[in-house]
Amino acid sequence: MDIERTMLWAGLLTILFIYLAFQTALERTKANTAVGEGDGDLLKKSRVVGNLAEHAPIMLIMMMMLENDGSEGFVTLLGLLFFLCRLAHVYGVLYKEGLGPQENPARAAGAIGSWALMALAALACIF
Repeated sequence: MDIERTMLWAGLLTILFIYLAFQTALERTKANTAVGEGDGDLLKKSRVVGNLAEHAPIMLIMMMMLENDGSEGFVTLLGLLFFLCRLAHVYGVLYKEGLGPQENPARAAGAIGSWALMALAALACIF
């Protein structure tokens, strides 16, 4: 099984996860909150790391299966776009206010883009 492309994106997403988890830990120390999501900046930082942990594994599994099936170029594109969507989501949650696409386009683009790419990967796995 040759999954070098998936391994690249798994590594990059893991580095992003470690960075976000470290930022959350620093915020916990600052807020003197050991357990729970807290509020304000701690809540935002907890959610971006949690959201990445919720979305990345299933995407990486689908990418690995697709790459193993011979779709190397498609996996490279999926990985790049998914990584950019996750970065947009992090930026939107941490540095912008609001929920909707008009108030916070980065967050919306990151979330909707991630879901769309996951749906595309799922369809590619099925068909």
